[in-house]
Amino acid sequence: MAFHERVGNLHVHTTHSDGHATHAEVAGFAARAGLDFVVVTDHNVYDGERQGWHDHVLLLVGEELHDPEDVHHNHLLALGIDGELADTRPDPQARIDAANAAGGLAFLAHPVEHSGPLAGEPEIDWVRWDVSGYAGLEVWNHMSEFKAHLANWPITLLAAFFPKLVIRGPHPETLARWDALLARGPVYGIAGSDAHGTTYSLGPLRRQVLSYPYLFRALSTHVLLDDVWSGDVARDAGLVWGALRRGRAFMAYDGLAPTRGFTFVAEHAGTVHAMGETIDANGEVTLRITAPRRARLCLMQNGFLVGEATGTRLTHRTTAPGAYRVEAYRSYAFRQRAWILSNPIMVRTCAESPSGARPRGEG
Repeated sequence: MAFHERVGNLHVHTTHSDGHATHAEVAGFAARAGLDFVVVTDHNVYDGERQGWHDHVLLLVGEELHDPEDVHHNHLLALGIDGELADTRPDPQARIDAANAAGGLAFLAHPVEHSGPLAGEPEIDWVRWDVSGYAGLEVWNHMSEFKAHLANWPITLLAAFFPKLVIRGPHPETLARWDALLARGPVYGIAGSDAHGTTYSLGPLRRQVLSYPYLFRALSTHVLLDDVWSGDVARDAGLVWGALRRGRAFMAYDGLAPTRGFTFVAEHAGTVHAMGETIDANGEVTLRITAPRRARLCLMQNGFLVGEATGTRLTHRTTAPGAYRVEAYRSYAFRQRAWILSNPIMVRTCAESPSGARPRGEG
């Protein structure tokens, strides 16, 4: 099993909607940040002609769909599509169905939001949980987390000038929702920057809070491709969408420390399985985690902590079914912060439930 890791920034806005950089400028920022690809998802606008190679960065185009009459709920990231989908679909299920019909994949954007009193906008969360057919969730959205901390002026000013101090990890409610969905079957996670490059004013002060250069070095989605890129845009884009569709990806706070080289695999009956795979196992499964830097490594099963180690490796053997995923944490400014979140490996038809498991946050 040999994959080709590529690092990208998802959920980016340009001047085609409410962003403040052109597609070419976005590609330039991404190249200087060392990214391999970037995904533009403007609001209810699809411009596929902009997709292509720019400055050694693969710029991909999707769309953030929402009802223009209800802008504060149920935003959907439609990726891998080949045409405009925003025309007449106010219903969230219809938008998911349209993305799938177009050969794309749908991710529920910023599904849980908390908006601090000084954020300047309400929560823009997902409320229609009766939908089906989506590929996954935007588990970690940088903008969503950032605006949740804007509780008062001192914290807001600190966040504006030192955003790294307030970023800690996905909302716990998002992780709980993800685990509940995983109990029913595979649902994959991505990270999104939700980059806009907006400049804010406070009296005489003006500052571009969460600039493109900053965000492109902060929260990333790493994909594991089946093959090397060839330079053919359609083929290379297909490799990225295929990895996301199969959950061969992990979410990473690269602004905390580089995460290239992280692995999470399962071994059973002589076969090695990657993130996103489902194993029908009768007997023992060995789960192996390898991190590129020292961290607190947590192995979660159905939302419960079943294995933990501080270092670069963790090995866990089990005969218990469930959705297994990794949360890795590193310390910055005297606080533990989420660093890596893997996609799940699903284990089915094993013999027994784990003993000694404890819910998140206990112990």
